[in-house]
Amino acid sequence: MNYFRRSVRNRNKLLQAVKSEVKARLEQSLHNAVRVILLKETQPEQMPRLWNIDVKIGRRPTFPLPPETSILEVFEQTGGKLMILGTPGSGKTTTLLELANELISAAENDISKPIPVLLNLLSWQQNNQPIADWLIAELNSRYGVGVKVSKRWIKEQQILPLLDGLDELELTQQEQCQQAINHLLAGENPPKHLVVCTRMENYKSCNTKLRLHGAVYLRPLSETQIKEYLMKSRSRELWENIKTEPQLLDLAKNPLFLNMMALAYEEILIHAWRRIADKNERREYLLNAYIRRMLTREINSKCYRQSNEPRPEQTRHWLVWLAKRMSESNQRSVVVENIDRNWLQTGSQRRLYNIGLSLTLGGIAGMKKLILRLILWRNDYIPWNYARFLNYAIERWFLQKVNGRYLFVHDVVRSHLAQI
Repeated sequence: MNYFRRSVRNRNKLLQAVKSEVKARLEQSLHNAVRVILLKETQPEQMPRLWNIDVKIGRRPTFPLPPETSILEVFEQTGGKLMILGTPGSGKTTTLLELANELISAAENDISKPIPVLLNLLSWQQNNQPIADWLIAELNSRYGVGVKVSKRWIKEQQILPLLDGLDELELTQQEQCQQAINHLLAGENPPKHLVVCTRMENYKSCNTKLRLHGAVYLRPLSETQIKEYLMKSRSRELWENIKTEPQLLDLAKNPLFLNMMALAYEEILIHAWRRIADKNERREYLLNAYIRRMLTREINSKCYRQSNEPRPEQTRHWLVWLAKRMSESNQRSVVVENIDRNWLQTGSQRRLYNIGLSLTLGGIAGMKKLILRLILWRNDYIPWNYARFLNYAIERWFLQKVNGRYLFVHDVVRSHLAQI
């Protein structure tokens, strides 16, 4: 009886952690930023699905998913083995989060249902590492699940992996990772259900295809959908300015960039933007406009008094530094307490760190963190109170916070800042 109670308690604890993560990421998405900033709704709810979805199950012909049909229904029709495909910013991760939301509800109501867990394959770095071993390590590091418990759950097929970030691996690594996933599916005690989210272009470039039963592909928006969305978002003027501009409409067919257009409109000079011939440069212009707008719009910050808020250029500088370090270390999220000496930039900084350790009993973990923080602060890489600044960056819609981890609101934003 004690064993059963402990098992149920562990299960509920993990479910609540995943539920909290899904809720936080949906509420802090740019999809919801439009509702909060433009529609002034203080209690944001998930916006209706913005994207078009094509469904392919087995050998059946491809068909469009009706707006009223949930992604859970597709998941069930594929026997719970599904791929989510699209371009960057097309809504893949949000679709995965929507599915996770419904799967969590099912697992809460039925103890026989597996526990959905959100994991990012960017951390799969060992080319010969079995996915089952990686799952155990991730459950431990991300959710605090003990190794014995994880092994038992995987053996008993009680874990439902929802895997994102496959396309963030190098193409060779992605190929090897897909082979490892197939090995898991064909091996002993394979998961009954598995969902993988990745970019269509990357997936098509790989020779190995995942042994799943179906896929959904997120198609670009139609002009009618763009118009309806902008009208609902109180962005009529933006629509009037882009409706006769094929190149700008083409960019707006991507849901992420459509959200950014609506949010950043006050920083966009349409006449200058429409003269940019190169597609990538038009995208860069939009991202820069979004960054400027989020840096300068008036907010009632809970992190700083108005007179003490970081200057826009200072905020930008710290965000660029953070994005560069995360990109260099293949980190998708950051825990303030876990920042280590690898973030030091020069040999002299590392020597200073070592001297500090030798002079202050540096073997003590607290002293190590203090010395590292002092060096990073003195070099203006971070403010002294880093957690407060990161929470402020959430208020300005640059970051999200999930279970103590900070991540950028979208990988496109992180990548853009890292290249500055």
